[in-house]
Amino acid sequence: MAQTQEDRRIRFDAFEFNLATGELWKEGTAVRLQGQPARLLTLLASRPGELVTRAEIQKVLWPDGRFVEFEHAINTAIKKIREALADDSDSPRFIETLPKLGYRFTATVKQAVPAEEPAPQQNTPARETSDAEAEFSIPYPRFSRSVFLFIQAGYVAMYCAALYYTADLESALLRAGFVPVSVTFPAVLVIAMCGIAVRLYLLTAVGWQHPAAGHNFLRLFPFVFALDALWAVSPLLALEYLGPGPALAGAAGMAYLPFAQRTLIRSVYKKSP
Repeated sequence: MAQTQEDRRIRFDAFEFNLATGELWKEGTAVRLQGQPARLLTLLASRPGELVTRAEIQKVLWPDGRFVEFEHAINTAIKKIREALADDSDSPRFIETLPKLGYRFTATVKQAVPAEEPAPQQNTPARETSDAEAEFSIPYPRFSRSVFLFIQAGYVAMYCAALYYTADLESALLRAGFVPVSVTFPAVLVIAMCGIAVRLYLLTAVGWQHPAAGHNFLRLFPFVFALDALWAVSPLLALEYLGPGPALAGAAGMAYLPFAQRTLIRSVYKKSP
């Protein structure tokens, strides 16, 4: 039986690559790689550990022999592959250069989980999905990442505002009934300072698409949940300016934000494309 496109998916490090279509993913997020770089990666990844000479690359990428600037084109394709894989030519993890000879794909390659699964027997319930699969997920990782980063930036702005307006914070706590102020005032300052550190980490890790950011966020989630739950009452500090209705609505919305962030992170860092 001929292999399907799903059967030709391979995994190496944090990446998954489809040898049939040239599609590349990192931690479930699509990585842009098209044309000659994708075809070249297919050639290299299909022969892991083997030397692929520049002459072989020329025959595969330009079989008609009409392209005469293939040396420069090969170098350009290799450069684009390295950029997609975040590989360093001086300390390569995936593609080793053998000067004047060719290239070798050095990563450990594993076959991706086959798409086909045994059909369930009659009168038996369908296979239960995992918690991550069952949870609502947005099918647009870039949009999810943008919304997640926007939320983090909003938190940083609120924390900074609380620290900037410390002169008015004490009176705001009194008006909202958060007493004794001798306890709540330093608590707000500590929460704001800890919150800034956490949000800056999330902004940089998720913004720069670090592959472990999704896992680390889920590990931090209990702490983030407690931090955000405490900060959810912050709209009540502006009760005098917002009015009871908007202030309570703002508090309810902020109470939901921890769960929204977890959903967004699961949408960005999916286990498979």
